[in-house]
Amino acid sequence: MDFPEKVLLIDDDEEEHFIFTVALKECCPSIKLICEKNAGSALARMANYDASSTPNMIILDWRMPHISGKEVLIRIRKLPQYAKIPVVIFTGIFEPLYFEEAKELGATFFLRKPFDFLELCRKLAYLFTLDWRDPKSPGQQI
Repeated sequence: MDFPEKVLLIDDDEEEHFIFTVALKECCPSIKLICEKNAGSALARMANYDASSTPNMIILDWRMPHISGKEVLIRIRKLPQYAKIPVVIFTGIFEPLYFEEAKELGATFFLRKPFDFLELCRKLAYLFTLDWRDPKSPGQQI
């Protein structure tokens, strides 16, 4: 499997940070997970570009207070150093309208919640078997 070195998780829920940390240690222990609790701090991190700390993948909660996942995705895709970084939308909303909108804005994959721990491990392992760096069909549901 081809694992990313660093994954940035942008989610306002501390419990999600914990679950992703444990899941990645279980299925992909070599991955360094960077957690941001709010969109503002995540966008500030990305604006202060440092090639050594740039993630290889971003997991983004679609529903967050203050700055939505949609707005974060729009801003990410405007940053040249992040334009090609795969973005996994992590959401409980799976209405076709949201799905298509996120796909048009540059979402690479969709990971549905809620889930249980084993399901998350399985889905992450599956994600890393795909050509996640250059997917043939962006917007794939995991």
